[in-house]
Amino acid sequence: MTLSGDPSLVLPEFDSPPADPLALLRAWFDAAVQREVREPWAATLATADAAGDPSTRTLAIKGVDDRGLVFGSFTGSRKGRELAGRPRASLTFYWRETLQQVTVAGSVETLPDAESDALFHHRPPLAQATTAASRQSEPLGSEDELRAAAAALLAAGHVARPLDWTGYRVVAERIEFWYGSTDRLHRRLQYTLAGSTWTATRLQP
Repeated sequence: MTLSGDPSLVLPEFDSPPADPLALLRAWFDAAVQREVREPWAATLATADAAGDPSTRTLAIKGVDDRGLVFGSFTGSRKGRELAGRPRASLTFYWRETLQQVTVAGSVETLPDAESDALFHHRPPLAQATTAASRQSEPLGSEDELRAAAAALLAAGHVARPLDWTGYRVVAERIEFWYGSTDRLHRRLQYTLAGSTWTATRLQP
C-alpha cells in the first residue's frame, strides 16, 4: 500500500488513551471533517451468511451514539438477510488524506420504529423517494420505470418509510484506531469491551 496522506498529525491518544473510545471516535470524525476528508462517514460493512461466507459493501454511517454506529437499509437486502441470521458485523473507515483507519466490530440490533422513521426522514427528499421506490438487491426490470416511480413519490410530497427499511446499530465491542507511518511503524490502539468496561491496548504494527 502506498501511503500518501499527512504523516504529521499530533494524536496524543496513542500515548494517553482516553477511557471512552466512542467519544474518541466522535472526535476523530469531527477532526476528519475539519481536515476536509472527502468521505469521512463512508465505511465498509462486513457481514456473513449462515454458512460463514462473507460479503462487504460501502455505505454511509448516519451517526455515532453512546452504544455504537447507526446506518439504515432494507431488511430484504443481502446485508439485511445476513444480519437477520447472524447479527454481527464489522465496519472499517479509511481516510487516505490523513492516513487514519478505524475498525469497529460487534453485535447488530435493529432500531425501534420511531428511530427508524427519524433516520429515514433525515435523508434528503430525493433519497427518500428513490429508496421508497426501490426494492434493493432485487433484479432491475426498467430503470426508466424506477426513476418515474421515484419522481412520482417526490412530487407527492411526504414519503413514508417503507416497512422493510429499518435502522441498524452496530453495538461496539471492539474498536481499533490506526494511524499510518511512512516507516511502516504504524500506530495502533485497540479497545475491547468486557461487561461495561473498556480496556485499551497498544498493538505492534
